[in-house]
Amino acid sequence: MSTLSQDAQLQLDALVAAGAQKRDAFADVTSGSRTALERPGIKKLLEYPETGDTVVVWRVDRPGRSLIDVLNTVNLLRERGIQVRSLSDGIDPATSAG
Repeated sequence: MSTLSQDAQLQLDALVAAGAQKRDAFADVTSGSRTALERPGIKKLLEYPETGDTVVVWRVDRPGRSLIDVLNTVNLLRERGIQVRSLSDGIDPATSAG
């Protein structure tokens, strides 16, 4: 989220409905000018999963503030054998359509 006025509850509800535990959710409220690696929530997210895990995001733009930022974050995870699934965008590497 970019501002304090935004509410993450919709995103959290969707993640929980997809099987995530609330304790495993990471969030940031920060300026859009910060890269993903400068955001505390992304730092925690990158440290948390293990090889074989799947990181589930509400939308594909959540792990970064720009296309390059998102791609860098996803690449960091995939290099460690961690998949990324996006609920809103239908991106799921566990399916044949991916």
